[in-house]
Amino acid sequence: GKEGRSTLKSLNAWQRKRRLKALEGVRKRRNLAREAELSLRRKPTEPFQDAGGSEAVMEEGGSQQATGSNSDNGGGLGIEVARADRPGFVRAKESCKRHASQLSVMEWLIDVPEDLHTHWFVMPRPEGPRCLVTSQGGSTISRFKNGRFHRKFQSVLPNGSKASMTGSSKGSKCVLDAVFHAPSRTFYVTDCMVWEDYSLVDCDFEFRRFWLSQRLPGGPAGPAINGDCFGFGSSNGSGSGSSGDDANALAFHVAATPVEKATRETLARAYSDAFAYEKDGLILIHKEALYIQGQQTPLCLQWKDAHCSRYPIDTDAEGNVLEKQSVVLQLAADGRSVCTGDDDPIALGALPLAFAQENAGSLRPGMLFRFNLGEGGLVLAPDGKPAGANLELVGMPKKRVAGDVVSRILFQYLTRTGQVTFQTLLAGFNSPSEPGDVDM
Repeated sequence: GKEGRSTLKSLNAWQRKRRLKALEGVRKRRNLAREAELSLRRKPTEPFQDAGGSEAVMEEGGSQQATGSNSDNGGGLGIEVARADRPGFVRAKESCKRHASQLSVMEWLIDVPEDLHTHWFVMPRPEGPRCLVTSQGGSTISRFKNGRFHRKFQSVLPNGSKASMTGSSKGSKCVLDAVFHAPSRTFYVTDCMVWEDYSLVDCDFEFRRFWLSQRLPGGPAGPAINGDCFGFGSSNGSGSGSSGDDANALAFHVAATPVEKATRETLARAYSDAFAYEKDGLILIHKEALYIQGQQTPLCLQWKDAHCSRYPIDTDAEGNVLEKQSVVLQLAADGRSVCTGDDDPIALGALPLAFAQENAGSLRPGMLFRFNLGEGGLVLAPDGKPAGANLELVGMPKKRVAGDVVSRILFQYLTRTGQVTFQTLLAGFNSPSEPGDVDM
């Protein structure tokens, strides 16, 4: 309705402010990095220090009051809160968090960036889990985005296999952000943080993209990627093998994900064309975006619909669409409020009173809980930000290390009730000064 459109336009204004603030932070951090580099040149014996931290700090949640309601029936759910407080469980969780903090936190597109036509890149995201890929000491290790171990294998990356170890690179490492496409046994690299010990986190995406294009093949042998629009050229299968690890052959491919500057044409191709892999939506990245490890940025966005993804809406383990939207929230410092996983958490509700009282001795700030959105869903404030939700406690997620960011919650909510459509994305090129409206 009219009121809904007004609220969503306010949400767009809120997102614009966040992007401008993020760009200011990017430019400030880049200037600090340049000053540090100049200092290093003047004093070559001093070690270089990255501007800004690379480790994520787990937020303990805010104290603001949410306007959402909760079903007060949590006491009888049989959720094992005490297990999550055991020392071994906590140590394993912290280890996963340390690895997970090396990846940036992508946000979801809930409004069209006003400079989409001039300052953004687009890449078709491969279907598969996001991974942290590290090559060092003659082997390559991949971990899921939650920090859990995935695979150890031989790769073409520097120091990623016995064969790729050289005198000049021996002892150095590479750290990459990638998506594992299981059918082709390929890690499609979407970004690069470190290459042979050279840190790229304070370089803008436009440079990181060029850097990767000079060092990785475009993909494994298979359906060709359109080299005129995307890519780092068509695939020829170079640098890849199919034999097992026992023979020190390369059982997995490592390839660059195709990427191009966002225009009407490239956006349409990324959305509609067939690639060497199944797509799971689009990734949009601002050309000035730095790689901020362990933190979120509105300058790196994901988007998908039923045309370019098999799973535009969250599903269960069998691939069935969930009847109700599921969200993961983290416990705030007050021991009852539950908040989003944003750098600045937003409180959406509270644990049921009976459940909180029953488990008072085991509850710790930062613990994660899974909820369903009940009737009424999200409550949006006049400025477009979520102010609360009708939460139904379901349980505790076993594999998650952080709560959902608010843009992911909003994207799933809008996907179920009306969202930013692909036509809206294209319309952004017709109105450079204003972002597209959300189709309801």
